Amino acid sequence: MLVAPGICTFGTMFEIIVIGCILYIVYNIFRSVLEKDSVPELFCKESQLNAYLINQCTNLKRPFRPTAWACNAHIQTFLGLFIQRNNVIYEREYLQLLDKGIVALDWCRLRDYPPKRTSSIVIVLPGQADDRKSVRILCSEACKRGFRVVVINSRGHGNSYLATSRFQSFGDPTDLRQCVMYINRKFPKANITAVGVGSGSALLFSYLGEFGSSTRLKAAAFISPLYEIDQEYLESVLKFYQCVILCALKLTLSCHAKALSKSVDLQSAFTSWNLLQYIEKVYCDPLGYSSVEDFLEKNNPLRDVDDIAIPLMCINSQDDPVCPQDHIPFDIFNYYPNMLLVSTKNGGHCGFWEGVVPRSWSVDLALEYLSTVIDFTLNNNRETEGVK
Repeated sequence: MLVAPGICTFGTMFEIIVIGCILYIVYNIFRSVLEKDSVPELFCKESQLNAYLINQCTNLKRPFRPTAWACNAHIQTFLGLFIQRNNVIYEREYLQLLDKGIVALDWCRLRDYPPKRTSSIVIVLPGQADDRKSVRILCSEACKRGFRVVVINSRGHGNSYLATSRFQSFGDPTDLRQCVMYINRKFPKANITAVGVGSGSALLFSYLGEFGSSTRLKAAAFISPLYEIDQEYLESVLKFYQCVILCALKLTLSCHAKALSKSVDLQSAFTSWNLLQYIEKVYCDPLGYSSVEDFLEKNNPLRDVDDIAIPLMCINSQDDPVCPQDHIPFDIFNYYPNMLLVSTKNGGHCGFWEGVVPRSWSVDLALEYLSTVIDFTLNNNRETEGVK
């Protein structure tokens, strides 16, 4: 078969793409070899707790070396979609809330790692557009470390029922409060901790600030958290990521179109490809807010940051395409002695993959942090009892 000069066949295009990918991978490998290793940069106020953490957490003292063939921030961000653990067993439990709404709790376990009755608990809050599938690696590693793990899905999310005519906004911790109290009643002797992943951090920040010292949590860790979610930030999110997030949110919206038909302008919501417009149609109007500005102000994750009373750690990368470095409030970590920020040069958004066979460095660090804080608390309690 003759091909006219200048015409590129499908086979030729495929070969060009493959060669381009190989060259890109080789380039990243050489770049990672030539670059000097750097330990994570820490931002915190000097305190007894932070000194103990820095001394005990090995992942805080060793360099984070991103996977050589996946150094790029966007590859780091999406690589987790192709690295899944199928060894996690989920057992779903539905909790009915005071307003008759329903929240799905996915309890996780591994066959070879049965938890004890008094095992510490990790509450996992996935991103607003994600579900338990996106946190399988976190759940698997937590189970291996002896934690009892539960994923809390916001009402209507995670392929669960929507018994009300509205979703819960990302900054309203009312549902989470009822879930934590239920878990505390179910396991009264267990230490309860939490991990917020991506946009799931907004709910956890709101909860910690609103309930202060009565959260019933011992510690919290955040992986690629979002901080000030305001109009300026939402407008700055790259169009590509806005589309990805909106596609996932609209998929959930379509599953509950019938339940939401009387409170949400579905046509406007489905045709919107702007995060601000989508928030206005799906959250502001049904929940009775006067404007988008009013909604964002009252759902700002850090609105009550002064009242956060438990130890927390945030992990952010400098190349995060969703939460850029200029969005991180470095000053609060240098002011509050119970807060710690870990900043890496690479890692993308909720990525932090390292090793030839990718492994999540952020998951290892988050779980090590929670265990270390619990040990620190127990040691202090013993010393206090000894003094008495």
